[in-house]
Amino acid sequence: MTRVLKVSTPNAAFQRLDVLRRNRTKRRRHGEFLIEGVRAINAALAGGWSVRSLCYARGRSLSRWAVSVLESSTSATRLEIEPGLFEQLTEKQEVPELLAVLAMKQDSLDRIRVGADMLIVIVDRPSNPGNLGTLIRSCDAFGADGVIVTGHGVDLYDPSVIRASVGSFFAVPCVALASHRDVAAWMAELRRSYPELALVGTSAHASEAIRDFRWGKEVVLVVGNETDGLSHAYRELCESVVKIPMRGAPTSLNAAVAASIVLYEIDSQRRAI
Repeated sequence: MTRVLKVSTPNAAFQRLDVLRRNRTKRRRHGEFLIEGVRAINAALAGGWSVRSLCYARGRSLSRWAVSVLESSTSATRLEIEPGLFEQLTEKQEVPELLAVLAMKQDSLDRIRVGADMLIVIVDRPSNPGNLGTLIRSCDAFGADGVIVTGHGVDLYDPSVIRASVGSFFAVPCVALASHRDVAAWMAELRRSYPELALVGTSAHASEAIRDFRWGKEVVLVVGNETDGLSHAYRELCESVVKIPMRGAPTSLNAAVAASIVLYEIDSQRRAI
């Protein structure tokens, strides 16, 4: 039988939801995160993510979509929340019908597909959640097999990351690692089976343009921090570093924009073969 909790005051149940929305440390401690809206919830369900609870405002009529989600998620606890409190849990201007609490997946590289023609993107120390979410969306659009976030930066499970990805967060495996050292060890292991696997960085100061570079069959692309660019450690680790030729005053691009352009070029070259 489905468990239903009624939340009329800022009690422990409400505070836990609020903490999942605001606090990365508590999210990691609980192993849960909060999402909202039709597209995100549909994408999570389609991706097989575990739903621990579903929340809705008490007394508001629900659409067929919301009712079907509730009926299909029988193992999830339902939280009927007083409307004023429910609105405090959302960051959308238009209050969604449902909020969902999902279980995090392990930060395991085994979640990322490796094989012929693999394309994997590493994002080093991202500082802007919207940029990271947009980058994940581009990875989905251009066929990347996974995203690896390294170093101390934006939390992958930040609500702004998930919102900016427009559902792609649940379609592309995303993993957080401590540093480039984890990447180096992983690459060394992969090259036993894929000796031509290339680790390629991006920098406005590189000499070779992305269109002149011959992208190999298997590529790991490294995108640097929005402010500092590619770290010295990754410059040392990468076999090649490429740039996006630009006109006008800008000397660099938003990290998500730059990654999208490079991914498009890789995809274009692969389609031309």
